[in-house]
Amino acid sequence: MNRFFTILLLILLIGATFSCKNKKTETEYKQAAQVAQESGQFETAIENYKLLIENYPDSSSAASSMFMLGFINANLTQNLIEGEKYYKAFIEKYPDHELVKDAKVELENLGKDPSEWSIFKNLQDSLATQH
Repeated sequence: MNRFFTILLLILLIGATFSCKNKKTETEYKQAAQVAQESGQFETAIENYKLLIENYPDSSSAASSMFMLGFINANLTQNLIEGEKYYKAFIEKYPDHELVKDAKVELENLGKDPSEWSIFKNLQDSLATQH
């Protein structure tokens, strides 16, 4: 019986050691996501941003990671439903974040060509009236 518990404890310790080795730091997740995004590997970027939020929900990078999930989905993979979901979650969870205004603009113009965005149309109208 004592041998059984010793073996069980050993198995649990080995499992804990391997699971801790697989967990990256907040910075490693963020860097992996950024590198993947820059190289066009959007699904890998999405996965790393999700893991960062899951493993470090109260970290300084969690908010910007959620915004990036909205951005990548809405603009780079054209998954508008997921983009909308993450932008709304970002605005709800981080209402005072500096990127909330950007998220609202993205939501307002979801699926539109950037030349159709109201922010650009207002700028064009303003420039046209100055001349």
